[in-house]
Amino acid sequence: MSGQHLIVRLNRVDLLTLSGVFSVSLALWLTLHSKPLLATAVLFVAMLADALDGIWARQRGVLREFGRYLDGFMDVLVYLVAPALIWHHSLMTSWSALLLPLMIACGCIRLAVFNQAGTTETASGKPAYIGMPVFWSLFILGGSLLLNRFIPANIVTAMLMVVLPAFSFAMLWKKPFFKFTALWQILLLTLGGAALFAVLASRAGELSW
Repeated sequence: MSGQHLIVRLNRVDLLTLSGVFSVSLALWLTLHSKPLLATAVLFVAMLADALDGIWARQRGVLREFGRYLDGFMDVLVYLVAPALIWHHSLMTSWSALLLPLMIACGCIRLAVFNQAGTTETASGKPAYIGMPVFWSLFILGGSLLLNRFIPANIVTAMLMVVLPAFSFAMLWKKPFFKFTALWQILLLTLGGAALFAVLASRAGELSW
């Protein structure tokens, strides 16, 4: 079918962005099959794709509003919906899970503002986000799953009941937050996170089917 008959013509950057749908689908399937560590590893891979699509779009000179909005929709799935489901199935199975819709709502608001206002700068002129970026949810998720290996789950849940409301507020706080711009930083965080949780998943027996 010719591109002129479709509502939009997707480019390669858009396809990279849309890969988040498959990553999140896999992560949700793994979560429902009691494999939260492996699901988290997949989300870190999705985080890498999310970071690279913007870099690739700037290099190819194909930045457009459609791509920015599509990226925002993927962010809702990768950084809000998927982590919330993992928490609900692993650490927040009771009334504490009521905090998860709050996080998702605040994240959606923050992403809507980002689509409208874009990034800002720090006092020193470095690129920064307005409000705490939603991708920090993966670091919080990863930290909680790591802690759960050493301390009881009820204690980790109690900590999340403090951390998640604070994170929700921080996403709406009109303050510059650090923006990772160096490629080595992005690769270290995403590939390092994916490798760490893949190893932990293997040790926890999550690779057996």
